[in-house]
Amino acid sequence: MWLNGGPGCSSSTGLLFELGPCSIINEGHNTTFNHFSWNHRANIIFLDQPVNVGYSYADGDTTVDSSPAAGKDVYAFLELFMNRFPQYSEKPFHLAAESYGGTYAPNIAKVIHDANKQLAIAPTPGLKHINLASVILANGLTDPYIQMASVPDYACNGPFPVFNPEGPECKALRAKVPVCQRLIKACYRFSSRLTCVPAELYCNAQLLGPIMSTFT
Repeated sequence: MWLNGGPGCSSSTGLLFELGPCSIINEGHNTTFNHFSWNHRANIIFLDQPVNVGYSYADGDTTVDSSPAAGKDVYAFLELFMNRFPQYSEKPFHLAAESYGGTYAPNIAKVIHDANKQLAIAPTPGLKHINLASVILANGLTDPYIQMASVPDYACNGPFPVFNPEGPECKALRAKVPVCQRLIKACYRFSSRLTCVPAELYCNAQLLGPIMSTFT
């Protein structure tokens, strides 16, 4: 299974622009064969999640506002999939995700792992053991408090520096780290939109924004 991040990014991005069987070209008027597609070696599910992301939807006002809750929904989907296509239920299952998928994937893996343990103790008709073989994170966001603080280190002193280590850009980036970490710490502590959204907006704009602007 492949999951894009976001939060709120459709996995159709991975399907049509990254590792799917074809890529969109000519401003959407054509496609081209992707010689580096992962489906040369594996069957891949590109899943839009949480609910209401991309092509996923739910009846009524159903929403998902946390990664643990999203993990339960994805597990329910996998059980439905494995029961509908039992020929795949015995094969190794690899869970791959990028960006904010670094938060999604571990939560999904935990739900699968816990459910497998419970099924080993008390088998439940209609539920299958999912052979979770690996969790693959591509540039995954797993701990923003640490990762965001490392942006100036990599952009200024890494193997491929973007800015002069002693230049004004690097000094500005380093000066923004304490505020970014303070906001992230508040997000960790209270875990609400009132604390997490400001942290995301500030850190992305003040630390990642200057780097991205150099490539546009």
